[in-house]
Amino acid sequence: MEKNSENYQNPTVFDRLLEPVSPLAEEQARKLTPHHNEKFSFPEFFRLLIFYFVSGVSSMKLLISTCLKKNLLPPEPNLTGVPYSTFSDAFGRFPPDLFKAVFTALIASVSLQSVPELSSLGVLYCADGSLFPVLKSMHWAVYKKNCNAARLHLCFELNRMIAADILVGSGNSSERDALRRMLVAGATYIADRGYAAFDMFHDIAQAHAHFIIRVKSNLLYTCEESFAVRIPASVRFLFSQITDEAIRYDNDPHSHVWRLIRFEAGGDTFYILTDRHDLTTFQIIMLYAYRWQAELFSDS
Repeated sequence: MEKNSENYQNPTVFDRLLEPVSPLAEEQARKLTPHHNEKFSFPEFFRLLIFYFVSGVSSMKLLISTCLKKNLLPPEPNLTGVPYSTFSDAFGRFPPDLFKAVFTALIASVSLQSVPELSSLGVLYCADGSLFPVLKSMHWAVYKKNCNAARLHLCFELNRMIAADILVGSGNSSERDALRRMLVAGATYIADRGYAAFDMFHDIAQAHAHFIIRVKSNLLYTCEESFAVRIPASVRFLFSQITDEAIRYDNDPHSHVWRLIRFEAGGDTFYILTDRHDLTTFQIIMLYAYRWQAELFSDS
């Protein structure tokens, strides 16, 4: 399908949607080594992917092999018609870092208001890893014998409620290693038990960052000091068996002293480990509960 230059003189809603990111995609394309016989460029690939996500077409193969091939779409979106094999090959030709660079530049250009109540507690990131099935032709996305998948490693900033950093790896890529690559000094990282490891806690501290991470209940430790539990009376009925202690894990090769908050809520027992001694017991619990914002973002 050839592009209609007249449509670019009369921008569509889709063109308006792409206005903030089209120059960024073009900029990334200029950094690529030209392909000797390129018929499908990165900006065209980028445009086609965005159209798929906003169009409501049930599958990418339907869009490429049927809608575009048989001219079932209006010409205004100016989409490049390509064989499905060419489109599939583009996932290998154009690495995820190109999309990340576009995303990072876009976020840097947007002025977003912070949540005042959270901003007073520092820069807060929720870490999460989500698995997505992908095309069998994406051989780098190794997961299981008969299934390829990509893992989206996300740092979601609570202060502005936006994704702050993203890494894409194979389905078998390590969530802890991804977090190590995304660490920023001064920020506090909130995560579930999959990130809990003595070396992970140590590496976060070495990066001059902080953490609030749920840990397993069966790890042996020695209590070094007990702190007063500070929970607002209005929500105290939601929790029971609350303790707030400075502890040292028996098997920690680095012998760090961390802060461990234990409580029961909704029939479950939670153990939350942190190095933030400046926050109250309830602030630590509240921030861990906010970790679900990253889950909601990934699922959407």
